[in-house]
Amino acid sequence: MKCKIQNIKFEEYKDKYFDKLYEMKKDNFKWYVEKLYGWDEEKQVEFFRNEIKEYRKDINVIKLENDIIGVFTNYMNENKESVIGLFYIDKKYQKKGIGTKILLEQLKQDELDKRDTILQVFKQNPARFLYKKVGFKTYEETKTHYKMRRSYKEIEAKNI
Repeated sequence: MKCKIQNIKFEEYKDKYFDKLYEMKKDNFKWYVEKLYGWDEEKQVEFFRNEIKEYRKDINVIKLENDIIGVFTNYMNENKESVIGLFYIDKKYQKKGIGTKILLEQLKQDELDKRDTILQVFKQNPARFLYKKVGFKTYEETKTHYKMRRSYKEIEAKNI
């Protein structure tokens, strides 16, 4: 995905980014994981390693100037839906509209491609309010997450 946000660019994942991205993910999500499952550093590092291995070709490292400020992962699933996987912004850069702009660009592209967009979010994560605001609806709920979908057909119908 090309990013049209001033000074923001995406770069392919490289192994040299692992530690920085892991620490950023930990900073963003440890509270949720700790509360729900308990935090086991070794397991979390291994889980992240496996995520990287599985989605490596779909990972976009978000950079502002030359600083890594987040990650955005997007791929097509077997149902031809656009899946937003790993997506987080360094806490120092949150609440500046960067994540929202990246999300809206992806949604715009998914509309053009006539694809639904899906994601999952921790139930306690305030990002769920943004997702609802831009048209996501919960289609499944687990003990810990909302699985959400934004239907391009519903968006098209609203725009008619």
